[in-house]
Formats: sequence, structure tokens, C-alpha cells
Amino acid sequence: MFHRQVGELLGDGLEALADVIETGVPHARSLDFTAMPTTPQPLTHEWVGFEEPDGTTWLFDATFLLSSWTCIFGNGCKGVLTADATELGQGCCSYGAHFADKADRKTVADAAKRLTADVWQFAAETKSDGGPITRNADGDWVTRQIDDACCFLNRPGFPGGAGCALHSAALAACERPMDWKPDVCWQLPLRLISETDQNGHVTNTLREWKRRDWGEGGDDFHWWCTETHEAFVGSRLVYQELRDEIVELVGDTAYQWFVDYATNRQRRGLRPHPAVQSAVQPVPAPTRRRSTTS
Repeated sequence: MFHRQVGELLGDGLEALADVIETGVPHARSLDFTAMPTTPQPLTHEWVGFEEPDGTTWLFDATFLLSSWTCIFGNGCKGVLTADATELGQGCCSYGAHFADKADRKTVADAAKRLTADVWQFAAETKSDGGPITRNADGDWVTRQIDDACCFLNRPGFPGGAGCALHSAALAACERPMDWKPDVCWQLPLRLISETDQNGHVTNTLREWKRRDWGEGGDDFHWWCTETHEAFVGSRLVYQELRDEIVELVGDTAYQWFVDYATNRQRRGLRPHPAVQSAVQPVPAPTRRRSTTS
């Protein structure tokens, strides 16, 4: 319903919908926050939409894309385990990566053949176990795990450097890490969702990767980087820092639409990301009404 309402309100051509808020009133072009109730309000995201001539709708999470989020792997990342795992230096690599399709697996298999033992800590162990790609208990294709983390993850203290061996080797070869790594690895923290309604209308939504996008296990994470202010310390805005990744997901045209919008939006001032808002002014927890008995 949310996407359908927004799609109906998009103007002809490439008119941008500014100040579309994820609060149950998606059709509002501009909200007067001074007139809103003084009781605690949900932290909001600002959305902007564009409609293509063929009717395809694009929705962008402007709040996240215009934020200073950056990957803090090795610089305070607490990982995705059930307790603070900063000292393990695993980032979001603790469970290995799920592959999107056959092409995704081929990309990684080809890249792995280019890795040498001086840049890949677990090269020998992975080969001995049957290679970097395997099926898990559910039958899904994933990267193999070695010592309770992805086989491509070099641990702290490895002479070749800690972190993803695929990522490091790609940079050393002056190539893009996204052309070496599993799709999910280079897409994080971006999430593209495409939906088609009963009339065939397509809505593509690009937003931040939320805890819920990990599935049931996401609720058990001790920490997630798009929910906390610690990761919003980048020197560039997300849409600039992750240009290649965004273009790969949405294409050059849609990306340029957003750049044009962002250029104008920044002149009016940016809405802080909810993770940053909560760090400055935490949202009070709802008051529980004490039960009474007669």
C-alpha cells in the first residue's frame, strides 16, 4: 500500500517527491513538524521518488544516502554476533556469505583462483576442505566457513593484512572489490527491493540494509552498524562514497536523478539520520501501564 500510494502521487516526467516521510503519511510533500504532537515520535526517514516515462517508480532513502555512514571494519565495528565482538575483527563476515545465483558464485570462484597464500590466510585450509563455495544445512550456496567465520576473512595479525582477502587483492590489482566479492558483501549496507503490483506497476526501492534484512537471526545481533551513531563518521555522503555500488544496483540514469535531487536538497539542510538523532536526543521508551486487580 505504501509504495502504491507514493507511485500514484508521482508527477509526470522526472518530478522529484521531496520530504516523503516513512511515518504512515507517504503522500505528504511537506510536513510542519512544529505542529506535530510533543509526545515522542518515531524516528523518520525522508524519501524521494522518481517516475520513468514507462511508469516504473524509483524510491530512494534520502536520509541514509545523504548521511555520513561509512564502514568502520577494524575501527570500532562490533560485529554481528550476539555479544560485542570488536576484538575478533570479523565485521559482518562471521557467518559467511549467501550467493545470489550461479553468476555470483562464478565471480567469486574466478576471483579465488587469483588469490595467493600471502594475501589469503586460509587458502590451504579452504582448498583442503573442498574449496570456498559450499552448501549449508539448508541447501543454500554459501562461502565456506573456517574457524567460525568466512574462509576469505583474514584474521587480525595475519601478515597479509586483516579483512576480506578478496577485497584486499582487488585493490592491489587496481580493480573494484565489488567485481571480486559476493553480491551481498559489496551491496551492504544498501538494499534494493523491486516489487510489482497487481497492475504490473514496478516500484524499485533503494534503502539502507536494516537488521530485519538479515532474517530471523538479525534480531539476535548485539549491534548493527546502520542503527548506531558510531558508524556515521564518514568524510563523504553515502551516495558519493558508494557511487559504484549504487550505479550497479539502479543504473546511471536513476543515480543521476538522485544526484540532482541531492545537490538541491543539501542547500536546504539535511535531516540527521535516526541513528545520529538518537545519539543526541534518545527517544524515551514508552511508559508501561501498571496492571491493577480488583
